[in-house]
Formats: sequence, C-alpha cells, structure tokens
Amino acid sequence: MMTILPGVVNNSPPNAAESGLRVELAKRETLVYISCVKSVRRFGVKMFPCVKIVSVLGAVVISAGILAVPGEGQERRPNPALAALAPQDGGWKQAEAPRSFFPENLYEYIDGAAESYLSYDFRELLVLQLKSEAKEERTLTVEIYDMGQPTNAFGIFSAERYPENVAVAVGDLGYIEGETLNFMSDRFYVKLLSFGLGDGTAQALTDYAQKLAGAVPEKGVLPALLQAFPKENLVSQSEKYIKKNFLGYEFLHDGYVAAYKIDGREFECFLAESGSNRDAEAALSQLLEIFAKDKQVPEKIALGYHVKNRYAQHMYIGCVRNVICGTMRVPDGLEAAGEAYANRLAEAVGRIPPAKK
Repeated sequence: MMTILPGVVNNSPPNAAESGLRVELAKRETLVYISCVKSVRRFGVKMFPCVKIVSVLGAVVISAGILAVPGEGQERRPNPALAALAPQDGGWKQAEAPRSFFPENLYEYIDGAAESYLSYDFRELLVLQLKSEAKEERTLTVEIYDMGQPTNAFGIFSAERYPENVAVAVGDLGYIEGETLNFMSDRFYVKLLSFGLGDGTAQALTDYAQKLAGAVPEKGVLPALLQAFPKENLVSQSEKYIKKNFLGYEFLHDGYVAAYKIDGREFECFLAESGSNRDAEAALSQLLEIFAKDKQVPEKIALGYHVKNRYAQHMYIGCVRNVICGTMRVPDGLEAAGEAYANRLAEAVGRIPPAKK
C-alpha cells in the first residue's frame, strides 16, 4: 500500500502498485479531478470531492489535503458500539451474519441513496437480519447508522420523515409507517423493517426500538435552533436540517427549514447558521447579489430585506448574529403574515444562546 503524507516526497523506488497508480495518473495528464467515492473505488484512496491530485516524484500530493483511510487490501473493523445496541432478548435470533458498511462502500447496500447519507457525514452502518424464534417466517431487518453527531442524525432522519407519518415515543424522535419504524437517538439513526408480524406489527416494532434506544449510552439533544420556529400554524413534523448546499447554494450550510400553513396556503421559515457574524453577513450579501442579477431586486425592511421572485413568491430575510433567518415562498396575499413570522423567528433566534464552537 502506498503511504501518502502531505508535504513529503517519497524517493524510494516504487513498488508495482505505486507504479500502476503513477501510470494511471500520468494518463490523466497528472492533474485530475475526482470525487471521493470514485477515488475509493478506483485508487483505494479517499479524498474530498473535486480535489486536485498531482503526481510528484512518486508521491501523491492532494492540494485540498489528505484524509487517510484504509487502502485496498485492508478491511475496516466494525465498531463494537453499534452491535452492543442491539437487544439480545425479545424473541429474535440472527438469520445471517451481521454486515457493516462504511462511507466508501455504503453504495453497495443502498445504491442510489448513499449520497444523501454521505452528505450528513455518515460514518458506519450495521445491518442485522433477524427472524422470530417462534415463527421463522416473521423477519426483522435492523439498520443502525452512526452519523457522528446528533445534528447529522436529525438531518437524515428529517429528510426521510413526512408530516403524515405517525410519531412514536422512541429515542429522541421516531415515526412508524406500515411495517417500518425509524427513530433517532443521539448520533444514531435506526431503521426497522419487519415482515409478516400481522396485527402485532406496531407493538413488536415499538418494543424492539425502545430496547435499542435504551441501550444508547448518551442521551441526544436536538439542535437548539429548532426551538426558534414558531409553533403556531407549524405543519407537524416538517422541520428539516440541511447540512450542505442549503437552498442550492454552496456558501449556505447548516440550514433549517419548517413549513407553515395559513388558510390552506403554505410558506416556510428558514435558518442558516454560519461560523461567525461576519460570515453570515457575507453570505447574505452574496445571496442578495445573486437575486439582484436575476432581476429580483432586494427592498430594505426593518428585519433586513424583502425580495419578490418571478413566481410571485416573497422572501423576508435578515441576520441575527451568525444566523441568516427569515421566511420564503410566501404567496401573494400572505405578505403581512410572512413578514410577521420572519420577525418572530429572528426574535426567537436572538434569545437562543450562541452555540459553543
């Protein structure tokens, strides 16, 4: 395996694997762009998306930095903390050996959906296939996702939750839909999929989920900024966290959004957290410049700015410390409510203590 160190040139003779990699890089004219997932599959080296790779005297220098992970021929060891969460009683037994997946091979289990999990800094997945000790035709698939931190767990949980789902009191948040129960607890996102449990499906899923959630050593705390959303006219279970590319812009991140309905018409409240007050102001200025270039001229208001798009939808937006906040997709006729909710949101953000960095 090639050893890669930032800022260090390896002058030792290359082995066969290293020579092969150098030839491949040379074929691509020394400078290439490649995503982290593709790089894992091709080179056994994990990198940040769209980074520059340059071959220099037998070393590989990655201009965006090095992120070391096991290379080809090395297997990751599953984190025993995930397996420890699974209940050892309750009438279930293993139908097959547990399987573990990591960022570089998650696509093997959920191809087509892996990118969504990776966008929330997914770390590891443990999959258990269980069958009932009483009736083997009754099965249960358990997926335990380690998302690294509670905010990430909430993000992917909220991305897969819908307002019509039935909430259940499991972990920090949970919901049940048919033969499926999903919940989050601290940094873990857990999905249970059953088959053949009949009328006892909901109770069996809830019982198993509560035992698993009870084994989580740390009790999670939901993101503090969720408290800022006004409760009046809030569409239940519509709150979401978008870690990257919030509103479709790379410079906006750590965003929260929630839907509201008044007289049958909907709009959204939103928040986007930046690293500092200056960063938030710079991001807001950049966003306003984009609007202006698209002939959506910002109008100054007490909170900050009002913008109307070509679809007759309004946005009310401003900054509170390091948080950009406001309302968007406000339809004509709800302008007063849209601005009022934006002001209420800003006031609530101001009352929340700044997050410790």
